[in-house]
Parts: sequence; C-alpha cells; structure tokens
Amino acid sequence: MTGRRVLTAAILATFAGSLCTPGTGAAQPPTAPSCPALWVLGVQGTSESSPGASETADSGMLGHLLGPVAADAPNLVARTYIGYPASFGGAPGTGGGSDPYTVSANIGLNALLDASEDVAANCPATSQAVVGYSQGAQIASGFAQIVGAGGGPVAPERVAAVALYSDPDRAPGSPVIAGRPGQLTPDPAPGTAGAAVSQISLSTAVASGGGIATTSGVDFGSLTGRVADICVEGDLSCAAPDRAALLRVAAQLAAHADLRDPIAAISSVQTLLSGALGDAWTTVVLNDFHVGPGSVAYVPAASLAQRLTDAADSRTPAPGPNETAAADARWAQITATVAANPLTTLPPLAAGLSAAWGQLVTDNADLIDPSVWLRYSDIPARHTGYAANGQLASGVAWLTALAHDLSGSQQ
Repeated sequence: MTGRRVLTAAILATFAGSLCTPGTGAAQPPTAPSCPALWVLGVQGTSESSPGASETADSGMLGHLLGPVAADAPNLVARTYIGYPASFGGAPGTGGGSDPYTVSANIGLNALLDASEDVAANCPATSQAVVGYSQGAQIASGFAQIVGAGGGPVAPERVAAVALYSDPDRAPGSPVIAGRPGQLTPDPAPGTAGAAVSQISLSTAVASGGGIATTSGVDFGSLTGRVADICVEGDLSCAAPDRAALLRVAAQLAAHADLRDPIAAISSVQTLLSGALGDAWTTVVLNDFHVGPGSVAYVPAASLAQRLTDAADSRTPAPGPNETAAADARWAQITATVAANPLTTLPPLAAGLSAAWGQLVTDNADLIDPSVWLRYSDIPARHTGYAANGQLASGVAWLTALAHDLSGSQQ
C-alpha cells in the first residue's frame, strides 16, 4: 500500500477524554450485506478504542452516529470500527494504553488504510465513507488528504463522504464543508444525482481558531466538497485560539511524551522541550541571520513562533550532524563579526531580536486574554458534547441519504 503518513500532535490530556468506554468484544464480520451500497469506517477518539476492540459494537462517540445509520438503512450500509491504541501516552484520565499520541495515531492511520484497501478489494462497487472523532478525526483527516491526492488504497470517486468531528488537524477557520466557505450541503456521491443528499444541511456555526495540531491549511484534493469539518466553539481540540502558538507547541510535545507517571512526564517533556528549542535554534541560525562584511542582521524568514511549532512537529526532520555543524560554524562567524564591530553590529541585531521576541508575545496574546478564555470555560463539555448537543444528527441523515442515493445508482 502506498501513501502512509505519520500524524502529529493533537489535544492535550485534559480534554482528550470521551463519552463512553470502547467495546471489548471480539471482532465480528459486519451484519449488513457483504457488499452494500455504502461501507462506513469509523475511527473512535482517545480511550474509545483498542487494538482488539469490536469492529461492530456501537460504543463511544461514534456509536451515537453509526448505530442509527445502521438502523435506518440496514440493508444498504455496513460499518467497521477501526481498532487501534487510541492512547495518549498513559496520561491520567485519558484511558487507553501507554503509546504516545503520535504512535497511536499513526497505527490508527495504517489500520484505516488497510481496512479501506480490504473493502475496495472485496467490494469494488461499494462506496466508502470515513467518520472520525477527536484523535480519530485527525486519523480520518490524514486518510482524506492521502486519498484526495490520489495516493490512497481506494480511488477518490469511491469515497462518498468524510465526516470529521473535533479534528485536531482542522485548518484555522475551516468552514463546515472543508474548502467550501458558506456551503452547508455536501456534494453528492460520485456517480449519483444526489437527490437525497441535496436535502441535507449540515447547519452548524463555523468555530473560530483552528485545530491544536495545525497552524496552516489542509488540502483534501479531489475529496473537497465531500469532507465535513464539524467543530463547536470552545472545543480546544479543533478551535484553539488564533494566537496561541506556544499552546500548539505544548500539544506537540505532550503528544510525544511518556506520561505514565509524573517523574517520567517531567523527564520526557523536559527532554522534548530542550530538543525542540535546540532544533528551532539551529533553523533560526541557518536561515534567519544574514552575515556580511562587518555586519550581522536578524532577518527572519519565519516567526519564532512558527520556528518553534515546526520544530515540535514530528513531520519536520531533526537537523542532521551537517546542519548542526553548519549552525555552530555560522554562530561562531556571527560572534566574531559582532566582537570585531560591536558598536555598529550589536544595536541593530539586538533590536531585531527584541522585535522578534515581541512578535512571539503577540503571537501568543490570546493565551493571556480573559475574554478569549471565556469561550473555553467548559472545554471538557464542549469536546465531549457532540452527541448530547445534536451535532451528530445531521451526520446520521447525511450517511443515510448517501446510502439511498448510492443504492439507486448501483448496477
């Protein structure tokens, strides 16, 4: 299989919890027809799954969605829950195993890709849908990006829908239909007229901010129009404040940490923080200082906040020995230049670095703004309230409508 992707950090442990415990029964084959019109792959959130979790037990957040879909269209839909660690490094209150978040999410992504490949091989005429919540939404987002770029195990035209609930990878300000501002009705499934889907409206307000794991856009390629990005205001997993770069750095670090006990947590986070700052500094030295005859200038190609965030992202390769050596040599050159011409080089250099530090503070201003945090005063309830608040109901209607449209289009 092609297109494997390593996912990076997401929600902090304090809001990585979920509504229900995962199913524990042995995996069973779907009870729907072997090759239905629509096969839905569900990826549960942190603590809601495990490698041996039941493939069909309607538990956790997604049980409130896929259970009703199966009941509404029993002869048209099959469903499979993806078993994976669903862990957050053993952090208290998150359940699951002891795997760091990034390890857990990558295992989940590969399991999802494998399941999709199996469905495509065994039921080539069946369309697929993928639904994810929280950590599962980030996994589903990774799947959609791979498939949308043409690199997945299933052709994009065989993916009828991707529904993301509380996605840590949500692009800042992402509309309800990702990439389609103002659109509330998903595009029809390829090959259908979309009569039933045309009656669906995913009417929910667009949350401010973006996912805790990203500061940039997300491209779903040819799946754009069929990806729903559902996020409620106040859910810090998918709607972190715009100016909270250090919060995202903390999430990146926590996602790599071993949090099984306080001593291990302190040690691992301290080690990771030192490593992240070291990597960021290497990048800054190599890219953001200009050295000329008798002059040194700090001219950043990216802000310090972005450098820190990038350095904490596991998708960013760590500096190698050659880069580290080059940075050391460049800093020695900077030091020598300043020492030789302190009166002309030091003031502008200090001013540039001071301005950069001020910008770093500005980039994180939302972390100290009480009015911003009023929107996040009930973080756990916002993160775990998608079923209770009715946010899943439109997803039930959407998937059911897709099944009816697809059943009319099958040969």
